[in-house]
Amino acid sequence: MQRPLYHEFAVMLFSQEDVKGCLFRRKAGRFEIRAFAAAAVDPQDPPAAWKKVRKEIGCGKECPLILAGSLENAYYYQTTLPDLPAKAMKEALLFELPQFMLGDTAGKQIQFFSTKSSQVNNEADVNFYAFDPAALNKISALVSQSLKKIDFFIYPLLALRKQDPPAFIPEIEKEFFFQDRQWLPVSEWNDEWNDEWKQIMTELFIMPDDPGFSVNKYLGCLLIGRMVIANEFPAGRKGLQILPARLKPGRLRNQLRIMTTLLILLAAGIIWNYGAKWIRESREISRLANENARLTRQLSSLKKRLKTMEKEQKEHIRVINQKPGEYNIIGKMADLSRILPQNVMVQNLRWSDSSLDMTLRSDAENLSLPNIIRPLNYWKIAQLQQRRRPNETSSTITIKLVPAENTEVE
Repeated sequence: MQRPLYHEFAVMLFSQEDVKGCLFRRKAGRFEIRAFAAAAVDPQDPPAAWKKVRKEIGCGKECPLILAGSLENAYYYQTTLPDLPAKAMKEALLFELPQFMLGDTAGKQIQFFSTKSSQVNNEADVNFYAFDPAALNKISALVSQSLKKIDFFIYPLLALRKQDPPAFIPEIEKEFFFQDRQWLPVSEWNDEWNDEWKQIMTELFIMPDDPGFSVNKYLGCLLIGRMVIANEFPAGRKGLQILPARLKPGRLRNQLRIMTTLLILLAAGIIWNYGAKWIRESREISRLANENARLTRQLSSLKKRLKTMEKEQKEHIRVINQKPGEYNIIGKMADLSRILPQNVMVQNLRWSDSSLDMTLRSDAENLSLPNIIRPLNYWKIAQLQQRRRPNETSSTITIKLVPAENTEVE
């Protein structure tokens, strides 16, 4: 079973003599008849009885209210048609209406409600009520004077089902009851049918423990209540809408306004929440950016210091790894100066641990450096190059000396 459309609703059944009402409320998966009332109609002030019953059953403005009764010069029928959407069903009933009614059917308005009769043949049992639109004017006037707004006006027998026992509702028809798609005189009524209705409604509703309540007395209200809580009602209510817009409550509009307000507040809350979150995140991002810049600067400084330290370390290692050098360098320099002829000039000299590189200039024609160097037995000539440029009287000599035990003369 689907969830009912309403958690709470009220049904009022009227006639020229009296008005009856029941308040239905969902409780523990079932609907209970929370309150009921009846009042006689004063011909001089009919709205007074309607107001009294509504007040006694506790039906407030926010509680859905369904008015039940009959209209003048209206006709009720039952038929079986293919299971169609509401709009197509209405068109099909209007097309078939001349087969049910005698006389002119033009301008007639219908109210209908259908229940699925066969899953195999896709057919529906349809109850429909045909009436003149002008017949609603009297009801509209009474509603405007008493109830102000109602959700539906429904003819009670529209709630009948194919398997139901005969139904007698004196508020809509005093002298006849309905059975097997026909009206029969009340003289043929069997009180055992009241017991059948009592069993059906007792299984469906939680009945009030009050001797003033009986199923046959409030059968019209109970039939409408059964229709409203049925699975077919949410879709089938489209065929029940016959009221002018001015009689319908603005509950939906109020709910839409409330929903719009709540959505605005929700949107404002979301914007506020995300705005505050964005501000916090922006501040955090700025803080992290500043911290990142500070760390970048610190890292750059540390890299420079590390690079400087690495250079110092390399220099220290180089110094540590250096050989002691030539201990008699002054004496050897003196020996070199002594053996070089007067016409030889030392232009460049580089003394390292492994070699002595010199650039000499001389204007001597036959200068034999190997013979000159030979007395220095601790040196050997590793490389010797002598060149004279055209139009020059002096020659340039490049010589590389190495310790005598390391290299042979090239």
